[in-house]
Amino acid sequence: MEPSSYPIKVGGNFTLPDTKLHASIRSNSCPLGTIAMWRSDNYRSMVNLSELIQKIYTENTIKGDSISSLAGLSRGKDIYGTSVSISVYEPDVYGTEDKSGGLTTILSGYSFDRPHTNAIGAGWFVWPSSAGDRRARFHIFYNNGKIHCYDLQCPGFVQTNPDITLGGTLSPVSKYGGPQAQLDIFIYQDDKSNWWVKFGAEGTIIGYWPNEIFGYLKAKGTIGYWGGFVEGPTIKYKPPPMGSGHPASEGRGKAAYVKNIKIMDRNHNLVTPRSREFDVAVENPKCYSVANKTNGDDGVSAYWGGAGDCNI
Repeated sequence: MEPSSYPIKVGGNFTLPDTKLHASIRSNSCPLGTIAMWRSDNYRSMVNLSELIQKIYTENTIKGDSISSLAGLSRGKDIYGTSVSISVYEPDVYGTEDKSGGLTTILSGYSFDRPHTNAIGAGWFVWPSSAGDRRARFHIFYNNGKIHCYDLQCPGFVQTNPDITLGGTLSPVSKYGGPQAQLDIFIYQDDKSNWWVKFGAEGTIIGYWPNEIFGYLKAKGTIGYWGGFVEGPTIKYKPPPMGSGHPASEGRGKAAYVKNIKIMDRNHNLVTPRSREFDVAVENPKCYSVANKTNGDDGVSAYWGGAGDCNI
């Protein structure tokens, strides 16, 4: 029910150093030994993980029949965990099958001739056809090369917190030109190779992915991604908005961001990387952008997003 180890100098109470509004999920009170489960009659694959993985590993060279796009930061070095703050918006996607969100993911094992990449991640998504609304919702996901799964829709993730609902709505959310709200995520591997997820400014433990469901991720991650993602049938002729729906160049208070990015190394030290270690990953620069990649004492930051509605 608890991690077997914690990142050094963090301990069990992980707090992100930020003064922004923090998006949270309304707590549920479930009987002892039970958890709340969000269900949907239309709960198909939230993200095409295979395509997302290819895009991140190949720096967005996948074209043709692509129905997704991303704009964010990637880092191609060994990774045993990451913390990040991602601003939360509710972009007005065009079609009910379109989806738009902000996420972080850790990957390992990709090869063009080896379709067994492992991936884990967490973030927020707006997806009307699945949720039945246009609210930002918190989700987790994993791929072990054979299956990919979201939240608790199939075996894999072990939820240990009875108060958090995976798939629950986030509140508050950011307003363009107004108050900014962020989702605080911490994913890391303990000394038994289980991957734990913490949520919120106080670092509330949600649960873990057991090491035995993975191959490559049992050892470590080899690449990370932090930023925005859109997917859906309209992307070929009218890509949906990403983040705030405004370009990254508009900056503070107007563009979505990732900030406070830190990396956990093999010795369980949570370290602040340099911004030069990160690549800018933008597939469709006419539609989306990344700007102001910087590093500070609290981690690496960047703005991302765009209006979409452009010619690819």
